[in-house]
Amino acid sequence: MPYIKAILAVVVSAAGALVQALGPPGDTIGDLDAKHWLIAIATVLGSGGLVWFTENVPGVFGGAIKTIIAFLTAGVASLVVALDDNHITQAEWLVAFTAAVVATGLVYQFSDKKAVTT
Repeated sequence: MPYIKAILAVVVSAAGALVQALGPPGDTIGDLDAKHWLIAIATVLGSGGLVWFTENVPGVFGGAIKTIIAFLTAGVASLVVALDDNHITQAEWLVAFTAAVVATGLVYQFSDKKAVTT
């Protein structure tokens, strides 16, 4: 499945962005306005798109470049949503870091190479 890494990046970025958008306890998905949804959707789709367009290159970062891009984009997607109220709390930094680490692990574990048949 050639798109697995991009799909995983989108899923993890979406989870991080949703947690950030919900904010303090007591907020629900119904409390999010169109502006929050559009910001979250744009950053999450950007994350998946960047991972999908990134080509694995030979060299030091060979097979890890998509993982590095997933780390950066999942963290940034989460922080973009967190910055909507013009400040980022320690909890928001922690959620962004967690999303980035989870994206790194998931994207690195899955191979998007075609299976070899004999």
